[in-house]
Amino acid sequence: MRVEIFDLCPENVDEILRVCPPKTSNENVKIGLEIRKDWLLDLYRTIGPCAKITYLNNKPVGMIQYTPLHKIPYFKTERRDVLYIHCIYVKEHVRSRGIGSALLNSLINDMKKPNKLFEGKRCRMLATTARERQGLTQVSYFKSKGFIKTDGNIDSSLVYSLLKTSSKNLDIPHSKPLSIQEDDVKIFFSPTCHMCKYWNENIKAKIREVDPTIKIEECNLWVHSQEALRRGLTSFATYIRGRPVLPMNPQEFWEAIGRLTLETK
Repeated sequence: MRVEIFDLCPENVDEILRVCPPKTSNENVKIGLEIRKDWLLDLYRTIGPCAKITYLNNKPVGMIQYTPLHKIPYFKTERRDVLYIHCIYVKEHVRSRGIGSALLNSLINDMKKPNKLFEGKRCRMLATTARERQGLTQVSYFKSKGFIKTDGNIDSSLVYSLLKTSSKNLDIPHSKPLSIQEDDVKIFFSPTCHMCKYWNENIKAKIREVDPTIKIEECNLWVHSQEALRRGLTSFATYIRGRPVLPMNPQEFWEAIGRLTLETK
């Protein structure tokens, strides 16, 4: 078994996209793949390689995506020494072979040395979300790798210190999405997942079952970051006439979308 790990580059970005397989061939997934690809390549050009890919016997089987915390525009922080992990994924048929661990260890080893992502300085901590999301087990996975839960913002409260002297508390304000005055729908989504457009369209369809005429706008969190900050968002969310619906159990989420659309109609 030959395992190789490489940093993101324009030549392997399409293979990184293919590691995490779309759950459907829906046209909106193809659009989502392009959104995610543009996000990855923009980070590559402006910050540096913010993903790694693993090959097993020359076939892409795993990937990890990350960004310096202070480069995520909807996180308000003064820290300049924290790396945020968006996701890690290994293809199902090769799990339990240590591929995910190899990816994470490769990233940790890079972050223990001065590197481009931190302008030649060292990273002191890794962080990721502690929010449970549909179909994902990443919270339990990171905990099994030594990440600990802190009392900070839920979207950045799983942390792994690279230095014993590092403070484990991040300065990101707690996630407290505000209700505001507005008459339409805004779907705040993350470009880090290729399913973003697919879910956006499903949310639109659910809302229009109740109110076919309501105006709906899609807001990329990385593009509409100032609006996200104004609302206190640190995760994707759907605003229905100024009232937020956050990630939650799928059944509860769809019920909340329908109920809130009806209540505010």
